[in-house]
Amino acid sequence: MDSKILIVDDDKSIRKALSLVLGDRYGVITAQNSAEALALFPNESPDVVLLDVGLPEMDGVEVLKRLKSISPDATVIMVTAVEEVTTIVNAIKHGAYDYLVKPIDSQELLLTIKHALENRDLKNQIKTIQKPRVDKYNFDLIGNNTNIKDVVEIAKKASQSPDTPILITGESGVGKGVLAKATHYSTCEIPGPFITVNCGAITKDLVESELFGYERGAFTGARADGRKGRFEEAAGGTLFLDEIGAMPLSAQVKLLAVLEDRAFYRIGGSRQIKVSARIIAATNTNLDKAVDKGDFRRDLFFRLNVVRLDLPPLRERQEDIILLTRHFINQYNQKFGKNFNEITPDAQLFLRSYQWPGNVRELRNTIERIILIETGNILTKEHFHILGPRNDIQIEAKKPQVAGNELDYYQATKSLIREAIKTAGGNITEAARLMNMPPHKLRYRIKKYGLANELN
Repeated sequence: MDSKILIVDDDKSIRKALSLVLGDRYGVITAQNSAEALALFPNESPDVVLLDVGLPEMDGVEVLKRLKSISPDATVIMVTAVEEVTTIVNAIKHGAYDYLVKPIDSQELLLTIKHALENRDLKNQIKTIQKPRVDKYNFDLIGNNTNIKDVVEIAKKASQSPDTPILITGESGVGKGVLAKATHYSTCEIPGPFITVNCGAITKDLVESELFGYERGAFTGARADGRKGRFEEAAGGTLFLDEIGAMPLSAQVKLLAVLEDRAFYRIGGSRQIKVSARIIAATNTNLDKAVDKGDFRRDLFFRLNVVRLDLPPLRERQEDIILLTRHFINQYNQKFGKNFNEITPDAQLFLRSYQWPGNVRELRNTIERIILIETGNILTKEHFHILGPRNDIQIEAKKPQVAGNELDYYQATKSLIREAIKTAGGNITEAARLMNMPPHKLRYRIKKYGLANELN
């Protein structure tokens, strides 16, 4: 029980009930009033605070402000007997992570705390990622997707063998460069430089001089003192060959020889230079098909394909989209001095339903633009109009048509419930959060609209 929860409520029976639900999973501390809570907080340093809004001496929002003044990173979940919009908005504005309405559903309580702890861990990861240099890169790649986790585990093992080539595949924007850097910084010793060569951005005539360098006078226009190539610059570190599929066949022949012999010559040179860099290649093209077409050498493909890391597109990682969104919100909040701290349910539905053709890069750029341009502290669906009308979430495309002058709200509600539960992966509590209603209300509507058998 590493995580600690502080329960603040003046009702003894509620403190006891919450303690029973949480006691098996977390360390629990309780406070019966605001004074006791403010005294316990700095000494106990709880991971999450469950804070009653209706405390007698000092209302919960004021306590929230004081907790935040003690620790700006405090994770506070408000508990209220009445779902009063003004109070809730005020609490969120002052930094509350979320809120729960009494009587509290135990499943909703556990899920909310789980998400709060994940959010706290995410913030800690961001602080680690933003360090300029670390001795050991801990693969702080954000994602709970099974494929992502598998890729990271393989990359961790491969990172310990600097002589083994690695091939990273995936669509543009999925994070191939991020994974390459993670592998580089995860080496067992402090690595040398990380050098990137975009093979698709270099003309055919300059590829070899870019990679291997040249001696003075090697060709017309060569620098008088010659030049080191990227292989030499990456000595003791990593040479990242991005878009390897765009490399011309003539350069592929020489690259294969370098990988086989671990040595090369500068253009116009007679001195053999040993390769001491790890080679990581990446591509957004299908190299198997390129080999069959004769556009890529089969022997080079086999040499690069010793360890292969296939990154899935973002549309296949729906469970990671909100995690990544919160990560980028926090990142650009800090960069631009903003305070966006909440994503509305309809915005979350949009984020999960949009196909993200530009993958993680598109999501990052979208959030950067919103945080830079917009004001306030809550992300809504309207903020994503910049993605264009063709990108409307699937749920809206499924809404029934107007019959006469009236919309069939019965069918619209059923469609909304189906889509929310699908987006939530069948989790009723999470689906209720997306629809901005208590779980018991959603269960009632599932029964009312005859969806129970359909959703089983």
